[in-house]
Formats: sequence, C-alpha cells, structure tokens
Amino acid sequence: MRILLICEAVFPENKGGLERWMVWLANELHRRGNLVFYFNASGVNEVREGVTYKSITNKSWSYTKKNNRSILQSIEFSRKLFMQLKKADYEVIYSAQAPVISLLFIQMANLRPNKSLLIIDWLEIWSYSYWREYLGSILGLLGYLIQTLALRVGEIKVCYTDRVYIKLKSVNKRSQIYKLPGICMDNNPKFPLSFEQKNNIIFLSRFVKEKNPLLAIDAVVEYKKLGWDGVFFLIGSGPMESKIREYVNHKGATNFVKVLVSIPDSEVMEIMKSSFVLLHTSMREGFGLSMVEAACQGVPTILINYPENVSVDLAIVEELVSQTPTVSELVGKLHRAYCNQRIYYEKLKIWVETKYPQMLGSKSLNYLENIIKNNYDTAYSSRKKQNTYE
Repeated sequence: MRILLICEAVFPENKGGLERWMVWLANELHRRGNLVFYFNASGVNEVREGVTYKSITNKSWSYTKKNNRSILQSIEFSRKLFMQLKKADYEVIYSAQAPVISLLFIQMANLRPNKSLLIIDWLEIWSYSYWREYLGSILGLLGYLIQTLALRVGEIKVCYTDRVYIKLKSVNKRSQIYKLPGICMDNNPKFPLSFEQKNNIIFLSRFVKEKNPLLAIDAVVEYKKLGWDGVFFLIGSGPMESKIREYVNHKGATNFVKVLVSIPDSEVMEIMKSSFVLLHTSMREGFGLSMVEAACQGVPTILINYPENVSVDLAIVEELVSQTPTVSELVGKLHRAYCNQRIYYEKLKIWVETKYPQMLGSKSLNYLENIIKNNYDTAYSSRKKQNTYE
C-alpha cells in the first residue's frame, strides 16, 4: 500500500516528540510491507530505512523572533502541500495536526475521484485562550477558527489522551474517532536494576518561551541556595539559546548550569541516568514523551499544571506536579524529589512494569493497520479494484 505521512519536522534534525513518533511510524509501516513517503519542511530529501523523504519547501521550518512558529512558513508549507497532493496518488494519507491550516489544504487537494483515505493524528488541541496567548487577540482568534474547521477534516481522527478524545467527539458527530494506546516506541525499556542516589537535574525540551527554560533556571538557582551541589543540564535547541546563555551568566550560575545544544541521544540518556529529576516546566505538552522516557530510567518528572499540559493527565508521580508556576513551589518539588529518590525509584519501577506496556506505539500501529484495512476494504473498494486492473 502507498502511504504518505505528512509532518513539517523530521527526527533527528528536530528533537520533538511528534517528529520522533512520525519517523518511527513511517519506519514501522515500511517494515510491514508498505511503500512509505514522508513530506516534510526540514530540508530532508533522501531515502532512510526504506522511507522516501521529500522536503516540499525550500527553507526549513523555524521560529520567529517572538519564539512563535512562523505563520508565513505554515501557509507556504500548506500551499506546497496542495500542489503536491493534487497530482499525487496515495492510498492513505496520514497527517500530523500541525500546522492546522495545512489540514484544510490537504482536504481540498483530496477532493478528487481517486481520493486517499485521510487520517489525522491529533496529538493536541489548543484552547481559544492559548491561541490568544500564543498569537495575540486577532491572529489568535483566526488560528482558533482555522483549528475549528480543521477538526472536521478527514474521515478518521486518532489521538492518545482522554482530553483530546473528548474534544474531538464534541465537534465530530459522523467521523470515526479512535483513542490509540500511546506513542512509546521502546518495547523493552531497560529500567535500572538497582537504586542509585543521584545529584543532577535535567531539563529536556525546545528552547522556546512556552517551555519556560528561564523559570527552570530561576528554580534551580534558588535550590542551590539550600545546599544542593549538583549540575543542572539544560538540553535542547531553539531560538532562545542565546538568551538562555545570557540569563545563566546574569544569574552567576555558569559553574553549575550547563547548556547543551542538539547533543546525541546517547549523551542525553547518560545525563538522564545521572539525574534525580526531570524539571519539565512546559506550558503545553501533547503527550509527555520525555516524561515517560525519564520514568523508564527511574527518573521522576516535575510538571506544572497548566491548562494545556496534557502530560499532567498521565499522573506518573502526582505529588511532583506543581499547581502554580512559581519558583517557591518548584523549589519545594525539587527538594521533595531529591529527598525521596528511593521511594520514587520503587514507584516508577511498578509504573513501568504495569502502565507503560499499555502505552506502546506498536499497539497503536496494530490498531491503525486494522482501521486502515476496514475502511479501505469498504469505502475505497472501487479504487482498490481500479488499481488492481491497472
């Protein structure tokens, strides 16, 4: 089967959870005998592990000076998608939900006699208030309205959390909506065999405003005053890199705060293993893959209970969820995590043994294959016969 995946970002050029999931999904679909293509906006034009990547824009996607995604680039990506899909012939199109405007262009391009089975992967859905906060009043309203239209695109919608599932059901009375098990890609995580006292702290995310890296630095600087003597590793990449480095210097924290940009995954894992907590100050998360991967290493995560932070719903270590984005509460959570390392090690061990297997990406892929087969064998039977005769 000819299957097209659509996502602006590509791993490892980009380090987010969405692109890691999409690349893993593309590779697995190819291993299961499909002819897989991946349209992107990351400058990747080659075959990797049997998957054909095509960058449909000349410039890689990026952030603006305000640390937001470029609207013009999103429009350009959407326009180029429309041009490509008008002349394309894929049996299945599987698209990430971002940028939301691209979904409207995909739908328009798919209005043809030999249309593709269209599946939209909704990792997250932004609220009206978050759109306004992200883009301002006017553009935020426009973004929210476009998202409202985009929520109706595609015969099939898939998601991974109750929060998104409920939103999808509220606006789609006729579409097929499925909540899949999860996007955890490691079927056999190697949880530490024995407990080990640790001293470091890790931050692992994009260097953008919505991830709150400066708040994380403030919290660690204050915790240092209580006698903590480890190293705080800020790992990521993004438009705030220079500002983060300047802020670390301003705080006089260069001797215990290390900023690491785009380092290999192997180094990230070694740092993770040396840390007693993942400080995840993000305002918005669609799933919380880094938190899950930290748990598999015996490392708990400090979260902030923002309205758009879906990862809070996983509730791996509930007592480390900060209810307010304040330095004082985060310092308290850091101290709690440090003093209760053995307790959290045992708690995470049970979680990895019992809950993690229910969230595997391989299970989601099995569901997807059945969804595709059931829909393609019925609604697309005429096209299937046409392709057979050809």
